[in-house]
Amino acid sequence: MMVKLRLENRMVVVIGASDEAVQRANSFANQGARVLLVGTPAGGWASLISVQDDSSMSCRYAKRPSRKDLKRAALVVATDRDDVINTWLSDKAKRYRFLLNTLDVPEYCDYYHVAIRRPHLDIEIGVSTDGHSPAFASSLATRLAKTVTDDDCHTYEVLKQIRQQLRQQGQSPSSLDWVQLELETRQSRLRETRQAQL
Repeated sequence: MMVKLRLENRMVVVIGASDEAVQRANSFANQGARVLLVGTPAGGWASLISVQDDSSMSCRYAKRPSRKDLKRAALVVATDRDDVINTWLSDKAKRYRFLLNTLDVPEYCDYYHVAIRRPHLDIEIGVSTDGHSPAFASSLATRLAKTVTDDDCHTYEVLKQIRQQLRQQGQSPSSLDWVQLELETRQSRLRETRQAQL
């Protein structure tokens, strides 16, 4: 089951000393999370990233996060594929109840990253291979996103508006046959398009 977590103002710890760690950290920060990036890059963190005073990301030069960091974390991502660190984190995840992802080591993972593409502001397409082939998941998500048409986006906007109106009127959205409503919306759009071409 795929779920989307709301990470605004939640603590995410990313462990690693590579560009990959920085990319993951930036991705979480862009979702509004408070990110702690922990690692020992050869040139220090200044060689990889520039963190502003008002940034939601902070960096620490250390081999591993402190127990205090882990107690506050909602998610932890380990990017260096270090079995000693991964084993240690797996034990701490059970104790402190954060969700853990260790790249390319599925046996330690509580969740997997999903390749996300957004063909519309409100529409996300996600593909997961349960960590077995992230590159393929990314490629497939890109191809699927390209199949979303203007007609799909228009139909979504109509259905979204109908659902909002139902909720404002205190009615349950489940009272409608949404599959039939989608079909009717598409047919109406098609008729309008044909009439405009006459």
